[in-house]
Amino acid sequence: MKKLLFRLQHLGKPDVIKIVVFSLIFIAATVTSYFIFSLNKVFVKTPTLEEETSDVTPVASPSGSFVNVLLLGYGGAGHDGGSLMDTIILASLETKEKKAALISIPRDLWVSVPTDFDSTTKHKINEAYALALDTRYPNKRPEFKGEAGGWALMKDAVGRVTGIPPQYFISVDFTGFKKAIEILGDVEVNVPKTYDDYFYPVKGKELKLCDKSPEEITELHQKYSGFELEKQFACRYEHIHFDKGMATMDAETALKYVRSRHGDGDFGRSERGFALLSAIADKTVSLGAIPKGGKLLNSLVATTRTDLDAVAIKDLLKLLGKPEDYKMVQVHLTEDNVLKAGKGPSGEFILYPKDGMENFTRVRNFISETITSF
Repeated sequence: MKKLLFRLQHLGKPDVIKIVVFSLIFIAATVTSYFIFSLNKVFVKTPTLEEETSDVTPVASPSGSFVNVLLLGYGGAGHDGGSLMDTIILASLETKEKKAALISIPRDLWVSVPTDFDSTTKHKINEAYALALDTRYPNKRPEFKGEAGGWALMKDAVGRVTGIPPQYFISVDFTGFKKAIEILGDVEVNVPKTYDDYFYPVKGKELKLCDKSPEEITELHQKYSGFELEKQFACRYEHIHFDKGMATMDAETALKYVRSRHGDGDFGRSERGFALLSAIADKTVSLGAIPKGGKLLNSLVATTRTDLDAVAIKDLLKLLGKPEDYKMVQVHLTEDNVLKAGKGPSGEFILYPKDGMENFTRVRNFISETITSF
């Protein structure tokens, strides 16, 4: 059986609008309900879908009362680590009681990834997608190879951590959102808290030696490793700062805001991703831009990937109903509850369960108890 990895440009325009806006609503909870009401009334004939890649079973249309969708955000091309996930959220939606749980998975969580037919290797969970494309692991199972395999690896890893297997995924390339903002104009972003990153990489300066002599460089390599070594080359980085509250951001500033990785940890990255998506959704609705803006629609389409086909999208949106009817709870896996910090084999910062490596029982129980208690 082959899996179809559909790009949103193969869907009818109303379907694209609804799936993008609906996912943004559950992430940011800010888009006004009347926009969804108006879109619910319109469907056009779906064009023929084309196969992208494939080696795994196609997804089925949603059924039953639970729908689990993996929401992913990543830096995209032209950025160091562009294939690494910056935002990993599992949205577990209970359609009968109208409950939505957003489970935030830290990108530094240490997990086993099936990089071989019969064995696994340990990596940060945000690397799973990139590992499917990594030629160092040629013996991966067919369903875990290529672009489609990358999304399958992300779903597999998140399912094992949470005990809730994702049925579908929706991913957003934050680089592409720069183009959307250029079309929309400046966006108003509600910055959750004052934020500084003293080590935001300057494009084109990644290999600069910062006037250090060969002897100094040798000494630094002996003394430091990993990011601590990188920090010694200050000319490669710039300081970016954002004050708490509403901030007007152009496309370049917004991209820096969402891509920044060295200021506030995993939870902060998710918050910033939500804030930007919310701002784009708000601006889009306020301008009525999606219904009449072909350029904007194409920009959003180009940045979004999903394994939902057109039929499944229609069925999902019908099953979910009105987003404003849902109660929402956010679940954050942190050192304050079920995780602890440590170092990986190369000295990198990692998170793992307090009960021990790969022991996710308490993590799953914490998620289950939090979801069922609200």
